[in-house]
Amino acid sequence: MFEHIEEAIAYIESKRSKRTIDEFRDTLNKCHISMKQKNMIHIAGTNGKGSTVNYLRSILNAHGYTVGTFTSPYLICHNDRIRVDDRPISDEELLAYINQYYDVIEEDSLSMFEIDVLIMLAYFQSLDLDYRIIETGIGGLHDKTNVIDPIISAITNIGMDHQKQLGDSIYDIINEKMGVIKPHQMFITSETKGTILARLQEQCDVMEAIMYVVPEYQVSRYPFHFRYRDMAFTLKNQGIYQVTNARLALTIASKLIQLDSTLTTNAIENASWKGRYETLPYQNGTVEIDGAHNLPGIKALIQTLRVKKEQNISIIFSCLNDKDINPMLDLMLKEGYTVYLTTFNDERAIDLSSVDARPHLLIVDSFIEALQAAYIKKNHIVITGSLHFISKVRKYLVDMNK
Repeated sequence: MFEHIEEAIAYIESKRSKRTIDEFRDTLNKCHISMKQKNMIHIAGTNGKGSTVNYLRSILNAHGYTVGTFTSPYLICHNDRIRVDDRPISDEELLAYINQYYDVIEEDSLSMFEIDVLIMLAYFQSLDLDYRIIETGIGGLHDKTNVIDPIISAITNIGMDHQKQLGDSIYDIINEKMGVIKPHQMFITSETKGTILARLQEQCDVMEAIMYVVPEYQVSRYPFHFRYRDMAFTLKNQGIYQVTNARLALTIASKLIQLDSTLTTNAIENASWKGRYETLPYQNGTVEIDGAHNLPGIKALIQTLRVKKEQNISIIFSCLNDKDINPMLDLMLKEGYTVYLTTFNDERAIDLSSVDARPHLLIVDSFIEALQAAYIKKNHIVITGSLHFISKVRKYLVDMNK
């Protein structure tokens, strides 16, 4: 048993065992934790899951509803993953749950993610929530969040990522992601590619689920203006990709409640999701941090920078060693950016020695060194890559500003 939250979190973050979803379901049943709770919404996809969860939470909160959310990974502290009305679970509550389930964690060799899902479900079960919005970790079919029985499932988009876990082809990844589609429910997606939509529709037909597709919406100027039904929205200081995520959240919300135009507009325009094209102070200027950790994410970041007509851009980038880094570097370098490739203190971080030298690519040992070099050049600095990486950078920037 643990007396302090720091040692309890260190304990659960050390848990890396691999089990099946059926084994995890057995654990939840043994603990009498319900997997069918009131108004569950399940969000999967390659990019944009957390932002979609946050927009949807903001809309529902604005209309007076109490909302629990589960997202990962965390950006500031472990508690961030489990929230009610955007407030993280407290240290005291999290510590109590870890101690309560310590024996089953040991007996069943639960992984960190299983522990988080178990605590989230137990915590939400104890509360009178109107809605519970739950983001997948990786994939869908075999993801440990897929034990839940939601009223709506959604997929933001499907692209090549996590191939080691999900499979080498786009069809393997589609099959894994669409595992969140449940019989006789509503399924909503903002995916736009025809072949993927056809496969999702096929699965919905099998499951007798109703599929709704969010139409693509083109935005070409900053600030980003877009419409949904009779409502008009303006997004500032955000990535262009958030237009799609906001429209998906609006579509989901419209299936749940009657939308008030004023409340909804304020909810979307004032929602912020840390680490997603977030502006932070540095020295006498600012930098942007953005969790573009895969090829679709890098493409979306580049599109944002193009539309905003940013000049003299320096990218500080790092990722985990399971990513195919070369296509991402090639895309950024092709745009004419100076790219500082660095690493960070994580056993899964990229090995810098594995990357070949190329023009305008500078390989440095620390992001602090990269920040200083880019700042001296007076360039527009964007820090991007793994959410684990930008979490560490963000903490450094916030602490330095204090």
